[in-house]
Amino acid sequence: MNQSVISMAHGGGGRASAELISTEILSRFGHGPLASLPDAASLDGGRIFSTDSFVVTPRFFPGGNIGKLAVCGTVNDIAVAGGIPQFLSLAMILEDGLPREELGQILDAVRDMAQQCQVTVVTGDTKVVPRGAADGIYLNTAGIGTADPAFRLGRQYVRPGDAVIVSGSIGEHGLTILAARHGIGGSLVSDCAPVLAQTRAAAAFGTAVRFMRDPTRGGVAAVTTEIADGSDFGIELESAALPLSPAVRTLAGMLGIDPIHAACEGRVVAVVAADAADDLLASWRQLPGGAMASRIGGVNGDAGRVTVRGEYGARRLLVLPDGDPLPRIC
Repeated sequence: MNQSVISMAHGGGGRASAELISTEILSRFGHGPLASLPDAASLDGGRIFSTDSFVVTPRFFPGGNIGKLAVCGTVNDIAVAGGIPQFLSLAMILEDGLPREELGQILDAVRDMAQQCQVTVVTGDTKVVPRGAADGIYLNTAGIGTADPAFRLGRQYVRPGDAVIVSGSIGEHGLTILAARHGIGGSLVSDCAPVLAQTRAAAAFGTAVRFMRDPTRGGVAAVTTEIADGSDFGIELESAALPLSPAVRTLAGMLGIDPIHAACEGRVVAVVAADAADDLLASWRQLPGGAMASRIGGVNGDAGRVTVRGEYGARRLLVLPDGDPLPRIC
């Protein structure tokens, strides 16, 4: 890879993304709250702040569109940081020639999802660029919420013996976008949805919940690697325990894509005390999209490493891909 220019791989959530963030961002801004690379920052006064940009192709996909995705993405980042989202900004970059009807449908989705999540869009910005300078529409949302005192979240609270759980089946969003982009038929529908109900259920378990993250770019692999990287503990995932819908399993098998790297947009990966895992999973299974909520692994003493145990007991080191098999999924 030519490291002197930016490539699509730098946005894929794999090793190229990590190298770019470390070299160009943390080297300049990583001496304060940004050092731990939170998806949402904890601010003074019990506030939580997050921002995200959305460039998904195609703009409309089974289960949602870029407007729904933009609200869910920022709301979810605040929620998994232990926050209750309240306010959003909405900034739009529109390309000359974008049909007004499409823009209206996208903004309707923003409005409807904001109402569902009980957040208010309070400020924003609009720019229009020439044809060919953008892919129709790009959105940026930023959100502010209040911290829930029930939570005490952070990698520093993770201990060997803790369980790693996920709130539902994985890979639906990434594989749905891939299928829609290439005209592959089937029953795949994105899991794009708010995770507020899941994090509210987790709040009932208080400090037994050590860490939460939504597995977007890079999927479960990226989240678990982030948790373990540089720590004095490791994580072992069970390949057979990863919850996959039949449609994800089929398409991933056809294309040779490991679903552990495929994005979700409506799931939570959490590290919890082992004795709380089954009860929290039982709560999640009662929620929409949660029927396949599962314990997918555990925390061990293998410092800084994530391994995957296969169905016959063999272990392999989980390595993030160099390239980007699923570009522009959010």
